[in-house]
Amino acid sequence: MSQRQHQESERLQRSRLWLSVRAPFLFVLFMMLAGLAAVLFLPAPEQVALVTDAMLILLVLCPSALLVFALLICASALVLQMRRWGGRARSPLRRLEALTASAHQRVDGWLCGVDGHVLDWALRFAPVRSLLTMFDAPQKSEDEAES
Repeated sequence: MSQRQHQESERLQRSRLWLSVRAPFLFVLFMMLAGLAAVLFLPAPEQVALVTDAMLILLVLCPSALLVFALLICASALVLQMRRWGGRARSPLRRLEALTASAHQRVDGWLCGVDGHVLDWALRFAPVRSLLTMFDAPQKSEDEAES
């Protein structure tokens, strides 16, 4: 690379740096100083409120909107990728669905067995339960509870 091309490349790089970093920084700094000057020199609270609203929009809402826009772009790119990957994922998902269906049947059968044993033991201990509640205080009926 010649000396002239190298100097041209450095000049182009400095101008890109100026546009990408320094210019927005100076713009925000200028807006903050202008807002500070306006707050100091404007006597009415309504005028100060206008300046603070403008500063809020410039310093908070505009960057937030840019961030949300970038997130929306990323989300749309992910949706497009998911549409491409959907065909590849269909077979493993069907295998997983069959696996969970068989697991559901096994667990359901086991729970039916447990339910049968619990009911069997509940019937066996029914006389004992009546003995356990023999000395409890009598419960009030609904008519007595309302009055």
